[in-house]
Amino acid sequence: MKQVCVVTGATGGIGSACVKQMCELGYTVVISDINEEKIDAKVEEMRALGYEAEGLVCDTSSPAQCGALAEFAASLGRVQGVIQLAGLTPAFATARDIVKVDVLGTMYINEAFYRVMEPGAAIMDICSCAGHFMPQEMWPEDIFELSLTDKDKFLEEFVEYLEDFGDGPTASNMAYVYGRSFVWWYARKCNYPFGRNKGIRVNTVSIGFVETAQSKADLEAVGDYDERMGQQMSYSGFGRPGTPEEVAFCIATTIDIRNSYLSGCDIYFDNGCDANGYMGQFDSFDPSTVIYY
Repeated sequence: MKQVCVVTGATGGIGSACVKQMCELGYTVVISDINEEKIDAKVEEMRALGYEAEGLVCDTSSPAQCGALAEFAASLGRVQGVIQLAGLTPAFATARDIVKVDVLGTMYINEAFYRVMEPGAAIMDICSCAGHFMPQEMWPEDIFELSLTDKDKFLEEFVEYLEDFGDGPTASNMAYVYGRSFVWWYARKCNYPFGRNKGIRVNTVSIGFVETAQSKADLEAVGDYDERMGQQMSYSGFGRPGTPEEVAFCIATTIDIRNSYLSGCDIYFDNGCDANGYMGQFDSFDPSTVIYY
C-alpha cells in the first residue's frame, strides 16, 4: 500500500521544501493550498521529476474542506504523515483571519486526519518561536479550553481578547503570538487521545527565522530588512537564518515511523536564538554576556 504524506500550505517556501523532501523519501505527496494554479504547478513539477504527487485545494479554516482533504488522502493509500503548514502572518492578515486559519485551521486538520489515520502515523503542526514569547501564566487558558467544546464561542471570545490589546496591527501581532501559543497548547492536548485511541503521534515544530519570500516580506513590512535581519541573527548560534530544506529534513525525520516514540513534543528550530535570550525584542545580542566553561 502506498504511503501518503499530506502537506498543507504546500506552495510556500517551507511547504515546497517539505513536498520535495517527502517525495524524495518515496511518499505519495498530497499538495494542498488555497491557490489551485500554484498547486497544479507544484504537482506538475514533482511529476516531471518522477515523483508521485496529487493536489487538492483546501482552505483550512473550513472544516468541510479539511474533511474532504483527509478523505482524498486516505483514498490514495495509508496516510503516514500530515505536515500542517497553512497559516497567515500578522503583517498581511487581521486578527480574526489569523485565528480562523492558524488556530481553528490546525484543529480542523488534526480532527479530520484523526478519523482516517492508522497506528504509527504522525501529525506535525507548525508552531513558531513567537508562541513561546508569552509566558504560560499569561495565556488565556479559559478561552483556550473553549476550543474543545464550542469553537464558535471560542473564536468570538479569542478575537475579542486580542482586540483589547489595541488597533488592528497590534491585534494581528498578538493573534500571531497567542495563536502559536495555542497551537503548542492544543497539540499537547491531542497527544493522549490521539495516541491512546488511534496510535497517532502529534508534535509541533517552533520555527525561528527561516529565509523565504514570505519571511522577507514580513520583515520588510515592519522596517529595514537588513537591520531587522542582523538584529535577529545576532542571537543565532551560527549567525544566519535557517533554510526551508533544513526545516523539511527536521519534519521528515519526526514523521518517520522509526521515530515511533516521539510524541507530545515541540521541536525548537531556531539555532539557539532563544537560548541566547531572544524573545522578539529589537535589541541585538551582546556577546560580552556569554560565559564559556
